[in-house]
Amino acid sequence: MPPVNSKKQPNEASRRRKSLTAAQKREICLKKTTTPFIKQKELAIQYDVSEGMISDILKEKDRWLAIDINSLQAGLRREKKVAFPVIEEALTIWVDNAVRNGLTITDNILSTKAFEFAFLLKEDKFKGSNGWIDNFKKRHNLKQYSVHGEAASAPLEDLDEMRDKLRETLKDYDPENIFNCNETGLFWKMKPSRTISNGPVSGTKQSKDRVTVLLTCNSTGTEKLCPLFIHKYENPRPLKNINKKTLPVDYYWNQKSWMQVSIWNEYLKKLDSQMRRQDRNILLLVDNAPTHALYETTRLTNITIEHLPPNTTSHLQPCDQGIINSFKVRNVIDLSIILFYFIFYLLIQLYF
Repeated sequence: MPPVNSKKQPNEASRRRKSLTAAQKREICLKKTTTPFIKQKELAIQYDVSEGMISDILKEKDRWLAIDINSLQAGLRREKKVAFPVIEEALTIWVDNAVRNGLTITDNILSTKAFEFAFLLKEDKFKGSNGWIDNFKKRHNLKQYSVHGEAASAPLEDLDEMRDKLRETLKDYDPENIFNCNETGLFWKMKPSRTISNGPVSGTKQSKDRVTVLLTCNSTGTEKLCPLFIHKYENPRPLKNINKKTLPVDYYWNQKSWMQVSIWNEYLKKLDSQMRRQDRNILLLVDNAPTHALYETTRLTNITIEHLPPNTTSHLQPCDQGIINSFKVRNVIDLSIILFYFIFYLLIQLYF
């Protein structure tokens, strides 16, 4: 009788039990993005996991590519469930905007803003302990740094020079072919937190529903492109049996209703094809958000993208100079935008 080898041989079952860190999953997605011809079988062998796991990871590549490799989540093999995810989302957006605009942030300020969001969202169980704030900073790789003048974000004294450089870039284009786009989030069902009454009023839990809208227009204001609209659901009830191509928006969806790299690249390809048909070459000004990255496989022939300097969007980005604000408060006179609001309003009424 042949001797029994006590050492277990690796097999497919053992591979399926292996887990990967978020950083490793990001690495896999990067390899597949930069080397699209690499097979999933090869990646499975490299990381000693099943092909099914590789397939599941690549299905959520936008999620893994957005991971900060220096954050706490990057080293985790299992994603921890976050308490009060909506407060976390709102605070994350606020921190991003505060950092972009060079505001000073402390633990006390983080705690105060978290409590403000908890109040707006009617999260009565939220305690905002020091432990929650510490874990929030770890999850998002937030640390305390000394502020240095030469390393400060977009110092105001440099803005004139930045504007001059931008003018040099713009001078080679006709104003009608210079475009700017920017997305904005809308918590479209959130009610005001204050009301007029003759006595105390008991409130209701605030809605957490949000959508993202990307607005694009040219410098002369003569062209306002079809808004890009990101919803949470692929087929909400008002859109049942409706061809989404007939809507007055470019309709996309994902679980968070956020802009993603895949959506951004698809939008650019469509816009590039539109400009090619019109035999136009345009300049597109965008901020340097991580979601505005280009895949290596994305080839644009009629669009030149110019990224604005970091942390300068509030000073240099045209859409931030009142265009998005006008859109949100409905202070618009353009008939096409009014039509969009009207149809969007009807959809809300049908859905709810």
